[in-house]
Amino acid sequence: MSQKIHISPFEVLLWNFRHSGKDIIKIYSKFSPMMHFGADTQMLNFGMWKNSTSLADAQREMSEYVSGFGDFQTANKILDVGSGFCIPAQIWNQKFSNLEIHCMDLNFGELRNGINHTVSQVNCSAVEIPFTDNSFDRIIALESAQHFIPLEKFFAESRRLLRESGSLIMAIPVTNHSFLRLGLLGITWLSKKYSKSYVYDVIEQAGFEIKKQESIGHLVYEPFANYYIQNRQELKEKLIQIYSTNVENLVFKSMKKMGQLSKNKIIDYILLSMEKN
Repeated sequence: MSQKIHISPFEVLLWNFRHSGKDIIKIYSKFSPMMHFGADTQMLNFGMWKNSTSLADAQREMSEYVSGFGDFQTANKILDVGSGFCIPAQIWNQKFSNLEIHCMDLNFGELRNGINHTVSQVNCSAVEIPFTDNSFDRIIALESAQHFIPLEKFFAESRRLLRESGSLIMAIPVTNHSFLRLGLLGITWLSKKYSKSYVYDVIEQAGFEIKKQESIGHLVYEPFANYYIQNRQELKEKLIQIYSTNVENLVFKSMKKMGQLSKNKIIDYILLSMEKN
């Protein structure tokens, strides 16, 4: 049996408090295997559960849904910011054969391990993107912008990189209340806890206008949590092969909390399509 992944409480507290680029890489390096065991894919999003009953299908549904939401069929060149293993980009590439897709991620290990021969891959930060001005028709941040610090600089870079007719597309988890109301999830949800109002303020200050938006938390968190709870025994047997039973127990408790917070409208998941003013 391979050596288990060790996660200390001090590490978790440090990641939440500091949330540096190195912390983000460590978070995904240590926790992405958890998603892979749950879905048997390399996608790293919660999924959209409108028509899906498994995590792998829900993750694919989310990837396909945002491509329609972002009107990818009318675009020529797309930048996927925080692309991970580039699996959504491969889905988009298969669906829109004439689309030129560029993937970028801070985690070189994920880019390196992604099986991908159809899109370009760039290892860089979301707040310092090495492309020239007016390069893209669409910029997409699919469940990644909650890690961008400072968020304002990502919007400035997006504004610089977008063509005049282009759009910035975001799928982002947000809170509707103070992070203090998240309870356990405030610790185990290892991202910045951006409030919806804060995101909207940053959008306005960055010179973007929201053209389309959807709140889909009820199609994300609750069915995702239910999927884990209903399949816990099977998933637990897989997870404890690489994590301690304490980690799995925290995952289980976090899933229950996630479902409750979503039902109570304390957390949400929003899709945004924005254009430059």
